[in-house]
Amino acid sequence: MEQVKGIQELTCRLSHSGTHSGVRPLVHPVVTIGNFDGVHLGHQKIIQLALNQARAKNGTCVAYTFRPHPQIALKPENQVQLLSTYDEKIEILESLGVDLLVEEPFSREFSTLSAEQFFRRVLLRQLGAEVIVVGYDFAFGKERNGHLNALEALCQEASVKLVVVPPQRFGEEVASSSRIRQHLMSGNIPAATQLLGREFFYRGVVIHGEGRGRKMGFPTANLKLENKLALPKGVYATWAVRGKVKFPSVTNIGVRPTFSDGTKELPVLVETHLLNEIVDLYGTTLEVRFVAKLREERKFSGVEELKAQIGLDAQHAANHLSSA
Repeated sequence: MEQVKGIQELTCRLSHSGTHSGVRPLVHPVVTIGNFDGVHLGHQKIIQLALNQARAKNGTCVAYTFRPHPQIALKPENQVQLLSTYDEKIEILESLGVDLLVEEPFSREFSTLSAEQFFRRVLLRQLGAEVIVVGYDFAFGKERNGHLNALEALCQEASVKLVVVPPQRFGEEVASSSRIRQHLMSGNIPAATQLLGREFFYRGVVIHGEGRGRKMGFPTANLKLENKLALPKGVYATWAVRGKVKFPSVTNIGVRPTFSDGTKELPVLVETHLLNEIVDLYGTTLEVRFVAKLREERKFSGVEELKAQIGLDAQHAANHLSSA
């Protein structure tokens, strides 16, 4: 997958496409637009239909997205918690087969483009879209004032084919980023997994902790929380993935209240204990995938009570993972 940082870079590269620009001229561009946070099953359907349209034309499937998320750029006080980091999103889109990713730097200036300006300047003149594929709830332009009826009229006028993807339902639920966040924050991890099409995960380099888990017989691999949605504090059944190897594990997200003296709260850590495995993970990249929430984090009377509970947590995690 080719990737460019915004329309201006793409335009510059295409104008020098006879040189070693790294970007091929866009042939029969099929464009889909969105934030694609989490790249859930609804997004995957949109991408798949865009790919089908592009392949039917021997054309180029273009995903046009934004960094940062528009709500973060315009209303940072709202603290939108993303389901995937920007780099994770790019990785997933590449795995789906997108030919070209345009990641637009979103700013207040860019947000002032009207729907018609965005359509004519970006989609027509700069991308040359022949087909546009969007979801049923798509809105665009300044203050999201451009809705599907406006897009349909603009496409008709410009002889651009418009494909609108209906909501993807699973039972009574529609796959959406907001619904997935609600499930994750309420502890309904399996429902979130169903709508995502994969487990929600954290990925990072394993850092050294204070060694308390090892002293209790339950060594942990510790990760700092990433710049994405922070799951509620608690204990979870998880898969710990290093490279192509997947280990059953139990994970605590929290501040270790049993060891707090009450003067200040410790930083939130993701602490993962591998079940029935002893592996040196320090300094390696680990991905922790969440399967089920087992309980809330709580303060214990002392180390012995905590050790007994961790043993129970490990058994409950093993049971969940064996039936997952």
